[in-house]
Amino acid sequence: MKTDTLGVAVVGAGADHWSSAAHLPAIAALDDLRLERLVTSSPESASAAAERWGVPATHELDHVLVDDAVDIVVVTVRVPRHAEIVRAAIAAGKHIYCEWPLATGSDQARELAELSAAHPEQVHVTGLQGRYSPQLRTAAALLASGRIGRPLSANLRLYLPHGLLPRPAHRAHLRHQSVGANVLTIPAGHALDMLGVVLGRPRVDSARLWSAVPEFLVDTGERLPRDAPDTLVTVLDHAGVITVAHVSQTGPRETFAVEILGTEGSLALTGTSQPQFGGLSLTVTPLGGSPSAEIAPHAALAHPSPLPASHPGHNVASAYAALGAAVRDGRRDPLLPDFGAAVDLHELLDEIERAAAGKR
Repeated sequence: MKTDTLGVAVVGAGADHWSSAAHLPAIAALDDLRLERLVTSSPESASAAAERWGVPATHELDHVLVDDAVDIVVVTVRVPRHAEIVRAAIAAGKHIYCEWPLATGSDQARELAELSAAHPEQVHVTGLQGRYSPQLRTAAALLASGRIGRPLSANLRLYLPHGLLPRPAHRAHLRHQSVGANVLTIPAGHALDMLGVVLGRPRVDSARLWSAVPEFLVDTGERLPRDAPDTLVTVLDHAGVITVAHVSQTGPRETFAVEILGTEGSLALTGTSQPQFGGLSLTVTPLGGSPSAEIAPHAALAHPSPLPASHPGHNVASAYAALGAAVRDGRRDPLLPDFGAAVDLHELLDEIERAAAGKR
């Protein structure tokens, strides 16, 4: 029998998986959700997951889809498997939280969005949790209030060392562009989605997208060929606010910064990891003045996170809280990243790819 909480099943719950670092702690921290089941890739990993998290685990997806105690299915497996699991979960009548990227490309994302729209009684979201950053929401509120005057231009920098450091062998699939998980789709995708919360959906002026390091380094010492890009430079037009974005996996360390210049000053968001993970700092520099001390988030948050700001699941927990509210009583946050929002971001990334290929 169901309780007054929503039962959640997580598909993709390996010990070293993103779900273990962020999704599972976020679910555990929310009073109105309960972890009901885990799905892993093998009987062995299922047994280990069950022991670690204290809930039933299986390597058979069908066991979860027919379980009436499961209200929400979370999809955190590799991107090429997203579509098949999402289709099956929709057919089973489940609400869905599917990690970003929703699909391997725009065509597949549009198909899933159309399928989602045909089931309005279900709530389907994708993992663009950066939208729930308290600092981002506060930055948007400050900009709207005229704190830096009229926005003029912006720059965004996100540097990661992933292209220069050896990676675990089980991550070697990321070297293939066909997998759909590269510098454009994940680091740039999240960062540009967050920038859109502040400045709106941009038009693509120009872009360069390439692999500066054409080999994928594995911790076994292997050097494997790669065709997935590791560096992006693009110029975007946010209704007259021109943004230059540089995202690269060839940086010496993880660092993020976005600065918006206005007629009366500038606003900056900075961090030491990918911005969707949280832990951002917000400052404002008045015209002719010095940067402010770090500004504490003060924008009204409908779904504050129960996890510390430094926790990788901080924003994820807020996203789950928003999903839970939508499932329970239909209260949909205006920024709830439904499958339509995922399609919009997929299409923006397509525009960047076309610009980089000179095909606009």
